[in-house]
Amino acid sequence: MANQLKVGIIGAGAMGLLYAANFAATSELTLFTRRKEQSTLLNQEGLSLKDNSELKNIHIKAAEITDTVQLSEQQLLIVAVKQYSLKTVLPVLQQLPETVPLLFIQNGAAHLDSLSLLGDKRTILLGISEHGAGREDDTTVVWRGHGRTKYSVYQGELNTDLAKLLQANPDFPIEKHDSYLEIIQEKLFVNAVINPLTAVLQVPNGKLLENEEWHTLLKTIVKEIQTVLPVENALEKVEAICQVTATNFSSMALDRMNNRMTEIDGIVLPLLEKGESLPTLRSLYHLIKGLEGEHNV
Repeated sequence: MANQLKVGIIGAGAMGLLYAANFAATSELTLFTRRKEQSTLLNQEGLSLKDNSELKNIHIKAAEITDTVQLSEQQLLIVAVKQYSLKTVLPVLQQLPETVPLLFIQNGAAHLDSLSLLGDKRTILLGISEHGAGREDDTTVVWRGHGRTKYSVYQGELNTDLAKLLQANPDFPIEKHDSYLEIIQEKLFVNAVINPLTAVLQVPNGKLLENEEWHTLLKTIVKEIQTVLPVENALEKVEAICQVTATNFSSMALDRMNNRMTEIDGIVLPLLEKGESLPTLRSLYHLIKGLEGEHNV
């Protein structure tokens, strides 16, 4: 353990647990949770990873996000909370030494506006995850779909040790890209089409292609978003994700099915603010916001 880098993961939802499970073997890992109950359970029971028929129990160290001493000791902090939770995490990050590099893994693009609050001397990496994951309970995550993590340097420099660490687990591929904007915009485009539609319909992603009327709706939304966020071969990319993740429910669909708050503001609102020519997407936005209000989320 002595020669392993200290990696901290902030957020112990589905993605935080999945990344913790995969970084545990290649780093000295600490998972930072919002609730003391969850960190206590993880320290006592470990983390359970369900991958198809395989079940692994992984010993990890967990602490509360209020432990700024431990946070400050990390050589990489992966921020894996949802968009709407970032506003509570940012003040914690602002307290940390600028020597602690940060890797953000979020859906949407709303967090880009907040990065300037973290200073201009800190190394910041921006990433997106193509994995499918679901949290069963405080210590158990289901790996629903294997994908890749793509990241790019937003500011600062990536040192050799960190670059090696990110490449250390071949079963959990992490790719470096030149343009953070390109990878975030492509993911944003796909999420803005699939997530709101599946959240309103409460169906898995593949149903958007199987049902002729829903497929027509998908194509309409792709055309609308293209007017404010041009992405090459956008329809083919959206349809390909629907096929690869056909049996998966999007994170927004799962949030709605469990009457939880969604990331609709982080994913769709930045697009709606770019133009008026998105009537279908705007309707979905108001439907989901209304459903959230109905359930007092």
